[in-house]
Amino acid sequence: MRTTPYVVGQWVRGEKFYGRDALLDEILNGSRNSIWLLGTRRIGKTSVLKQLEHLTKASPEGPYFPIFWDFQGSSDLGELHGELKNAFLYAEKDLKALGIDAGDLEGSDLFDSLARLRRRLRGCDRKLLLLCDEVEELIKLHRQHPALLSKLRRALQSPEDVRAVISSTIRLWALTEERTDTSPFLHGFAPPLYIHGLGDDEARALVRQTGLPADSQPALDDGIVEEIRAHCDNHPYLIQLVCKRYLELRDLTEAIEQVAAEQAVSYFFSVDFEMLSPIEQDILRIIAEGGTAKSDSILDRVSVEPADLGGILRRLENLGYVRRDAERRFVLVNQFFRRWFRERQPGRPVAPMTPALAGIGYLNTQSTQTDGIALGTLFDKRYRLIERIGWGGSGDVYKARDEVVDEIIALKILKAEYCANPEVLERIRREILLSRDLPHPHVLRINHLGDCEGRKYLAMRFIDGPTLAKILTRDGALAVDRVVDIGRKLASALAALHARKIVHRDVKAQNVLLDSQGEPYLADFGLARLLDAPGMTESGIFLGTPDYTSPEQARRQPSDERSDLYSLGVVMFEMATGKRPFTADSRERVLQMHATATPPRPRTLRPDLPEDLSSIIFRCLEKDPARRYQTAQSLRGALERLQLG
Repeated sequence: MRTTPYVVGQWVRGEKFYGRDALLDEILNGSRNSIWLLGTRRIGKTSVLKQLEHLTKASPEGPYFPIFWDFQGSSDLGELHGELKNAFLYAEKDLKALGIDAGDLEGSDLFDSLARLRRRLRGCDRKLLLLCDEVEELIKLHRQHPALLSKLRRALQSPEDVRAVISSTIRLWALTEERTDTSPFLHGFAPPLYIHGLGDDEARALVRQTGLPADSQPALDDGIVEEIRAHCDNHPYLIQLVCKRYLELRDLTEAIEQVAAEQAVSYFFSVDFEMLSPIEQDILRIIAEGGTAKSDSILDRVSVEPADLGGILRRLENLGYVRRDAERRFVLVNQFFRRWFRERQPGRPVAPMTPALAGIGYLNTQSTQTDGIALGTLFDKRYRLIERIGWGGSGDVYKARDEVVDEIIALKILKAEYCANPEVLERIRREILLSRDLPHPHVLRINHLGDCEGRKYLAMRFIDGPTLAKILTRDGALAVDRVVDIGRKLASALAALHARKIVHRDVKAQNVLLDSQGEPYLADFGLARLLDAPGMTESGIFLGTPDYTSPEQARRQPSDERSDLYSLGVVMFEMATGKRPFTADSRERVLQMHATATPPRPRTLRPDLPEDLSSIIFRCLEKDPARRYQTAQSLRGALERLQLG
């Protein structure tokens, strides 16, 4: 299958971000300090926030210091504060460049933390650019904490040293029902800046991927480009879906048909439509029935004042539901939305997603109980549990189907007794933070931290294959070229982590997942920490797995990136020989051997192993970190230079 440069369903920035120049300029250089970015789902709101973060980081001499604050999953004030602390941690390197210690920003609550950050940035002659995503969570939080919005409005709207950008769908309009003695929260952010389809040239650039080097751009003729753009009406999510499918099929008609039939596309249209007011829904139905409609004909069929109808139609245009044709008539945007209207006739109850639609062939129909959760359960009204594929001290991992996007995922459900443990929850938040911004092909990304009736869970990519540990247990030593290939790719993954000042701390065969093509993925950041960051553990406490631990970890001493290289050396030793360098009857004895004993040279256990590979592995296992490879990139280079005959 051809590789695709298109990014579907995830935020982008930098070379993958296209257009929106006028919107970005308005946010950064306009006169308003309180900005509401409003749009439908999948239109690119998070990408705009991440691009703003990218642009301001790339211009450190500019007036702004960006903080990306994700509200998603914050079910109470403590979790909202936790996400703000995570944002500080993510920005730690840039804060340090200004002489600000992220640990000094941790206040008694989120308002204290924000105030501390503002004060420190003022001293550096910087203005805080606060980028708030998934702000719909405020609807739920406001019900639980009625005083929250007033305090948050003062924190975001009053200071002259803050430019706050909040991002949401139209669901946030529910806050207009807020009852307050002061100005309502949304008052300072209205009118919103709408985000909808791209401009024509922006859409062409997205289709052609002009941000890539010329030899990496997909070969598309002008006719195909214009046809894709016309079918999608410049909607970036639909464009990338169609382009990705077209590269796979090389048949545009079939690609469009497959995208139109995707349940995920239908679902997003359904959710967005249900957010509209009844009058807005009626107007869209009227336009859909006739294909086109003038405002006069719409006015004849709805009970609304002419002046109000103009405002409603402008809002539907701004949200990207309708546009004007050459004769200034209103039409529904893009072929996919029009087809959805014809087939689903919205307004009638939309049939819920059923197990048959979600792929019942994957389900175990027996109601097998695991930690109180039955297989086949629709967990959190979204994830159909198919099979328990892993378990450990902190929770169980399930193969599940995300019925919202019709996709198989892995779902890690934390054990009930851990959910009330602040340290564990902080570790989970850290795990997401560490994987969130690492688009490396061999690092397993965690998508979402959720809560279902008090049970915390992680949703992540499902890897359709065994762990490396299972392969080694079943098959023993691997072929030499497989040892080199997997070792090289894991070294590359560690290089990406280390470049962000992240030490994994638990590299082991059980944490390497292999997909159906044998590609490795480094997983489980539960023990990872940021270098030089206020840690969750201190020296003197052992973290890790004894069989793979470095000498400095075994001695309960501080560790750095080179500890990960030792652990990877153990993994490569095991791949090359089918054995671990040290085994013993007790955990403490294994730790002692890692700390003091000399490991055997891999070639003594496997004589056909190339001497150069044996030497590379043995160097990784040096007791003194200074004698190992000093960077994962150096180890990767050594593996790439091997001459295998």
